[in-house]
Amino acid sequence: MANLKIPYEIPERPGTFLELSVPDQNLWIQCLPSEPKAIAELSRAVETTVESPLAGPKLSGLLARGRKVTFITENQFREAPARDILPVLIQRAKQAGCEVSIVVGCGALPPLNPQEMEKKLGSDLVHSGIPILCSDVNAPEQFRFLSTTKAGTPVFLHERVADADAIVTISTTQATVWGYGGSGMIIPAVTNNETIEINHLMSLAPDCIPGNNDCLMQQDKYEALEMAGVQMGINVIVSNQGEVIFLNAGAPVESHKQAVQAYNQIYQFVLPELNRKRADIAIAGSTSVTDHLFFHSGWAVANCDPVVRDGGIIIFASPCPGYGNWPGFIRMDVLKPYLSSPARNQARALKDFYRQIVSGKKSFAWYKIFEVMTRKEVWMVTDPVNLPVCQEIGLTAYTSITEAFSRAMDHCGKNAQVAFIPYARYTIIKAN
Repeated sequence: MANLKIPYEIPERPGTFLELSVPDQNLWIQCLPSEPKAIAELSRAVETTVESPLAGPKLSGLLARGRKVTFITENQFREAPARDILPVLIQRAKQAGCEVSIVVGCGALPPLNPQEMEKKLGSDLVHSGIPILCSDVNAPEQFRFLSTTKAGTPVFLHERVADADAIVTISTTQATVWGYGGSGMIIPAVTNNETIEINHLMSLAPDCIPGNNDCLMQQDKYEALEMAGVQMGINVIVSNQGEVIFLNAGAPVESHKQAVQAYNQIYQFVLPELNRKRADIAIAGSTSVTDHLFFHSGWAVANCDPVVRDGGIIIFASPCPGYGNWPGFIRMDVLKPYLSSPARNQARALKDFYRQIVSGKKSFAWYKIFEVMTRKEVWMVTDPVNLPVCQEIGLTAYTSITEAFSRAMDHCGKNAQVAFIPYARYTIIKAN
């Protein structure tokens, strides 16, 4: 009998696991990444890395008296530790006599409140007097039209970024339902509604999936980085323990591609056996770095898709306790009209997805999860507070991993083949 420990974490409850016993004859696949140790003395490593970039100019080559230098960071739901990385960069820029500013790339999410800002950037930086701005899609006057990408996306760029003489981004490379995160430090981070919505429509493409860095949506983001004139991207990979395990810097596209290669060496599993058969059941967990909300942690569902047969079951354990005033399954009520018969309602869902994006409702993450539901069962194991809303939406949800697995085995039969993917949101699975 295999005793599985399934991560069931949020930042406030690290080290929390659900335990489940699975018969040895049923446990077929385990995807357990071997994560490197944390980078020691991160600030010093950053200082060295920006002076030995993969491609493009050194940081020192971007700094000169009177130059406007803008640093773009991620929002509060991404893990790159800006509070540890920014101080050394800002100190060097100020010593060179630069005009320094920071823009927090909120994308389509609301601006950070003061508490969130201090947690992301650190109290000293927040109170340093350096201009710190949040990109806010509800303030259209912030944005300036730049140009149109080859895919037809009009790029409306935050004015502080557009005015900068030098632009440096700090981002997290990770698997997403659209390829890889970390490339979006212009689109969607610091662009307006129209730019974000048109780019996100590309997520409907069949090849826009976890682990495909060549899809059109990704290439559109790359083009925007170059179009905006970003000179340096600083890319980190943050482990499931919340530690920085990879760092590089350089021309934004080249450095991000190298970070993707490093990510794949840790978190990508190539399983040729999937060409012959797929698992009946996948069991997945979520770690503290996936945060509090299903519309983030739920990306794990798409990552489990390649390992599970059509008609099989993905059991996804995620507490989803909510964030501030947001309940854990915020925005997922959009699924309600379709879950009575996902496959039959797929065309309707596609039409509604298009309408919602164009109308700016910002629910684009749901469709990639729903598309998996048209072919497979997705069962949640979550905190009790979420059961009423899951029931209302039409999501199958439990509070016990043992009960969920027992019912899945009843559904699939005693010989069901099980895949264990504990760090599912981070994991990329391919057959070849």
